[in-house]
Amino acid sequence: MSPDILDEAIEIWFGPQHVSAHGWAAKLTLIGDYIVECDPHAGYFHRSAEKVLEFRNFRQGPLVMERLCMLESFLMEYPYVSAVEQIAGLEVPERARIMRTILMEASRIHSLQFWWGQFAAELGLFTMLLWPWVDREYFLDAFEELTGSRHAVSFNTPGGVKYDFTDKFLKKLDRALLRIEERLPKFKDMLLHGPTFRLRTKNVGLFSAEQGLRWGLSGPNIKACGVPMDLRKDKPDSNLAYDLADWEVPTVHNEEHPGQSDAYDRMVQRFLEVETSINIIRQLLPQIPEGPIIDPKARAKANRLPEGEAYGRVEGTRGITSLWLKTTEKAQTAYRAKIRGPCFASYYALKHLVPGSRFADFIVIFGSLDPYPGLWDR
Repeated sequence: MSPDILDEAIEIWFGPQHVSAHGWAAKLTLIGDYIVECDPHAGYFHRSAEKVLEFRNFRQGPLVMERLCMLESFLMEYPYVSAVEQIAGLEVPERARIMRTILMEASRIHSLQFWWGQFAAELGLFTMLLWPWVDREYFLDAFEELTGSRHAVSFNTPGGVKYDFTDKFLKKLDRALLRIEERLPKFKDMLLHGPTFRLRTKNVGLFSAEQGLRWGLSGPNIKACGVPMDLRKDKPDSNLAYDLADWEVPTVHNEEHPGQSDAYDRMVQRFLEVETSINIIRQLLPQIPEGPIIDPKARAKANRLPEGEAYGRVEGTRGITSLWLKTTEKAQTAYRAKIRGPCFASYYALKHLVPGSRFADFIVIFGSLDPYPGLWDR
């Protein structure tokens, strides 16, 4: 690049105050309205969750985890709970593992409803902000009925779950499912067939499956490239019930750019994710057996853990969320916890993905990756 052109370059900070920044910041170098360099800066949202886990007992740990991304609280709790169960040798009752799976998929739907509204609003489609956000209230009503809270649910616990399903909760959950099943075709029509949305997202933020895997992407961002990578199928967890449902990993195939995905494909992928979650929940609900919801030895075993280490993970809404946990003999708190959230990879992928794009497309590319600050600023 010639010195004359570099003289024309300007630097712009996007965030952390910008309404679409959500607590992050990136330094963009522009020539005209084209981005030539993107330098992401984490650290504006840091809450030291890994250090906090060293001062919380093993029943308090899930509460810290779910606050990393309260849009998918039921999913965020699980890596920590799974690691504790592995070290303690706890067995999860059949009723509890099916209940866990149902709530995790409901949490996934709720999180994607939030993302639809947020992403559409950032592109100026205000109606599509209001509609999914109204509909997500139906799931929040069900969560509140079950746990007493709409976001910080504190549901999963080592050895099982804290709250049993009631008839009132099941009615509210069914109402939420019926609502999203009815409205999904309308949302698809508004976005996928909307000329403005197509114009803003088609061929914007293209990357290949090879690039995505090299950057460490997972979840919908890599499945939109046609890669059927999903822990629920690849590494099914015995304490969850995905094996009891008949479903396939949803993927998108870009006919114009095979093996790649753009912002539009990533929206299509998330519609498929919701349809898959509904399918799994509908199959599991009739299979809930009678019985306990927690291992009777859970309180004693999870109170003081033996020395050990374990790796818990889950296929979250935004990709693979995992946690490595190490304990010492008769430990009441973790000796060390290391969290790996999917958004750290997608956030720093912007460094490679954004250069060459128009400035107006930056928020489209960033939003299409569905990042969440708590999952990179831990």
